[in-house]
Amino acid sequence: MARDRERAGDQSRQGSQSVRRALDLLSLIAAWDRRGGLSVAEVADESGLTKPTAHRLLGELLHAGFLEQAPDRRYQLGPEAYAVGAAAEARYGIQQQTLAAAARLAGASEDVAVVTVRRRLHYVCIHREEGRWPVRSHVLQLGDRLPLGVGSPGLAFLAAMSPDDAEEIVAANADEVSRTFPHLPPDRVLGMIDESRARSGIGLNRGLVGDDSAGMSVAVPAANGGPGVLSIGIVAPASRMEPDREPLLTSLLLREVEHLAGRGRVRRSGRADG
Repeated sequence: MARDRERAGDQSRQGSQSVRRALDLLSLIAAWDRRGGLSVAEVADESGLTKPTAHRLLGELLHAGFLEQAPDRRYQLGPEAYAVGAAAEARYGIQQQTLAAAARLAGASEDVAVVTVRRRLHYVCIHREEGRWPVRSHVLQLGDRLPLGVGSPGLAFLAAMSPDDAEEIVAANADEVSRTFPHLPPDRVLGMIDESRARSGIGLNRGLVGDDSAGMSVAVPAANGGPGVLSIGIVAPASRMEPDREPLLTSLLLREVEHLAGRGRVRRSGRADG
């Protein structure tokens, strides 16, 4: 009996691990979907899984309709992923409630306004509103997924947390950040988070994610006053975000955050960031 219970426990743990891995692969494909998806080899390389394991999990997601294959055999999001996303949008209303805010930001600043959602150790761009200014930043396209601590939204989300929670996330992301952004060691990121807190929670990035690109973002607090899962921001060429423009952009961002938070329409953070 003891052996049977032990065997059942092992099977349960293996099943849970497979589910977590499959969901992580679904998030990975979502981040690359607008760029054409990923091949099996690329998924294995990005995830650290062996190629046979990646192929098996992708096959399960494909069979369930969460993924589909393009003619070049790359994996992309499938119809079930859309259905789940649409259901979540109906419940949380995240995109609906920020479309007007993003439009106002883009109109007033003439630059690109972005909306991002926090998901565990990362954030994802879910909306991009183009401004009228003819020269634009191409940082943060729809579906882009970056680690917290990188870029203005990543700083804003961490600045809204307690110092201990922020430091824990920076440490957890250190290896991933060092591979892609070696100029952002943990000590530097923590320093920028402190600067963001002193700046009313506004994360500021100049040229640290893309050349000649800058961004300012702020997290929208949850209805209970805690750290939220949503941020709004402005991205622009670096020349459009010089210190003399910061007061204007800061006032625009804080006005929209006050509007969104005052409506009480941002759901509890614990339910939306997985």
